[in-house]
Amino acid sequence: MRILTSVFFVSFVLLACSNQKKGKYHPANYLSVQEQKRFKEKIIRYIGDAPRRVLGNQKFDTLYDEHYSKQVAQHDLLAYYISNDGEHFFLTARIAPSIDVKWVATGGRLRYGEDGELAEYEEVFRTWKMPRPILEERALYLFDLMVKGEDLEPYYAAKAGFNYIEFPDDHVYFDKELRCWKSDQYGSIEEMVYDGRDADSLSKKPHN
Repeated sequence: MRILTSVFFVSFVLLACSNQKKGKYHPANYLSVQEQKRFKEKIIRYIGDAPRRVLGNQKFDTLYDEHYSKQVAQHDLLAYYISNDGEHFFLTARIAPSIDVKWVATGGRLRYGEDGELAEYEEVFRTWKMPRPILEERALYLFDLMVKGEDLEPYYAAKAGFNYIEFPDDHVYFDKELRCWKSDQYGSIEEMVYDGRDADSLSKKPHN
């Protein structure tokens, strides 16, 4: 009976903390509905799925406006925060290619220049594919750590397995100058990063 009570208490505390973060970082605290949409439009060519065989700055061609317009509607803005020194933090989520319905989240930060355009942009982490309820809980937890400037490395795949962060890892990093994910082995991996690897399938692969 004591064990069941303890489990219930821990679950209650975790749920309360998750709800507290949702309230603290709710996008509506900083942006109107229209501003949230405009924000997604501003970053969609970085976080969105690029058309096949379109890499680098080709994605900014007006030829792909319709493609990215559809992408905006497919991305949810889960969390947002503006620090006292003007740094903006964001957390987005979208459905990822998977046999079962799963979502993947991207957490990042940016700064605006005097002209209102992006002066700095960085995607700090991308999660593994997860069912929506699990994704929200874990991604908000990671978002809170990011805002506080805490180390996320304990949640990389090398230490936490397929439970939290897929990228970055030992070989994949975010190039802040080019504003895209890159690999020290294969160069640009924009398509692979968007599609993501499926944790379930990877965990079932035989180990040599």
